[in-house]
Amino acid sequence: MSARLWYLRRGVAWLPVLGCCGAALVTALLLMRWPESAGVLVPAVLACCASAAAFLYDEAALPVVAVTPRGAGWRRSARLGVTLVPLTVWALVVSLRPRDVPLARPGWWLLGVATVLLVAGSAALASRRLVSMPGALLAPIVAVAAIAPVTLSGMFTWGTVYPIGDFPDAVWRVWLVVAAAAASVCAAALRPGLRP
Repeated sequence: MSARLWYLRRGVAWLPVLGCCGAALVTALLLMRWPESAGVLVPAVLACCASAAAFLYDEAALPVVAVTPRGAGWRRSARLGVTLVPLTVWALVVSLRPRDVPLARPGWWLLGVATVLLVAGSAALASRRLVSMPGALLAPIVAVAAIAPVTLSGMFTWGTVYPIGDFPDAVWRVWLVVAAAAASVCAAALRPGLRP
């Protein structure tokens, strides 16, 4: 077994990551049962997938592994690869379109990838600052941030950032900004060196 797989098998907090991914799949099953609630349930799937990414950098022995011979950069890049787990769950839900919910695929692909990478990059930055368990802080923040637009658009006459169907230009711009922020955060988290 390669050193990277050995490390990921033992180093990643798989229980919360897989628990969040399981919650996303259960929410997708609820979407199959109640497709008329897609405006609430699809953002809930996104919140679960993004919350899973928050736990990727939880490391109980962070002060020890931060100074290993392989280096902190190797550790952070290996863990970023595990982002494929929540992204796969997101891709599965969007590509299968439960009960033919009219998800505009390119927009929802961008939305999911941008959100999950922004959260994973944020967790990596926290890990870079030697925060050993960033998932416990980030996951609830992500869940509230992902669901808040649904609640606020229901209370006010604002448009939603989660349109079921075609994405208007303004929504595309919002998610392109989120994607750019995600790329910047991931690049900052993965740059060489132990500390910023």
